[in-house]
Amino acid sequence: MSDAPLAVVTGASSGIGAEFTRALLARGYRVLAVARRADRLAALEEDSDGWVIPEARDLNEQGSIEAVAARAEQYGGADLLVCNAGRGIRGPFVDTAMADTLDMLRLNVLASVELTGRVVPRMVERGSGGVIVVSSSLGFVSTPYFGAYGASKAFLLSFAEALSTELEGTGVRAMAVCPGPTISEFSEVAGLGDRVEDTPGHTTVDQVVAGALRAWDAGRTVTVPGMVTRLMTAALDHAPRSVARRVMAGVFR
Repeated sequence: MSDAPLAVVTGASSGIGAEFTRALLARGYRVLAVARRADRLAALEEDSDGWVIPEARDLNEQGSIEAVAARAEQYGGADLLVCNAGRGIRGPFVDTAMADTLDMLRLNVLASVELTGRVVPRMVERGSGGVIVVSSSLGFVSTPYFGAYGASKAFLLSFAEALSTELEGTGVRAMAVCPGPTISEFSEVAGLGDRVEDTPGHTTVDQVVAGALRAWDAGRTVTVPGMVTRLMTAALDHAPRSVARRVMAGVFR
């Protein structure tokens, strides 16, 4: 086990993060699993015969990201970072508590940027490694009634693409994964109700992660898992922005 590569996965206690953890274990990684819920992490650790290293942290708390990076160093440094932790808030911006919006943006954007900044330099020194940033298909289009969340995912998409180019020639890679409607605990917490299950072409977390890892193996920089989601994303991305906005407003109103 000591010679196994180390993956750091944030938001690892449920949904896409938990599935990334399982999939990377199957690929022979040890996984430093980061999430707030210690009980969920303990269950993952037990199921992995010790290959999961639980790290119960709220990434919005001061010092947490530095602590995660330090924990990774204890195991020789991360070979792969999966920035997955995030939350969403559906509803009109003016009706949403500002504290909730800012907490979401800190988690979705600042935590991913800071952790990447603390982990990737070591990868560059070593000449190998990679970062998978979980964005969203909403990162391609403005999304009324889910606006701050969509904007955070647009940031992550742009960040991952830029980082990918900056890292060329270093042996380190970056990729953005942009899932569409996916059945997971996230949709319940974000206030989406039955919208996900009622959306044609919705995906499951195992489909998202399997598609993401296939794209990673193929050397892609951006991937949108699911054929229907890819087609819808491409159509909205090429439509007039005013039209795309109104379509998305109808979806999330």
